[in-house]
Amino acid sequence: MTTIDIINKLAADNNLTTGRAEMIISIIVDRMTERMKTEGRVKINGFGEFKVVRNSLSSMIMNDQLLIKNRVIFEQSDEFLSAINVS
Repeated sequence: MTTIDIINKLAADNNLTTGRAEMIISIIVDRMTERMKTEGRVKINGFGEFKVVRNSLSSMIMNDQLLIKNRVIFEQSDEFLSAINVS
């Protein structure tokens, strides 16, 4: 599923224009990004938690300074796992 698929589904299911749905998705992603920057995590109940972790494998020395890149990991919730593992 791509971003445009999500936008189209949101618009169709909620009687919205695609422009309005795109704005909603954009706001959500922006808020999540800001929270990741400030708090280091975003938890969505029933879905899971995104966490910022330092990636030592991406560390490198440049101009005598150690640069450590962050990465994001996702830990799914038990509810989400149960929902996708139904046979």
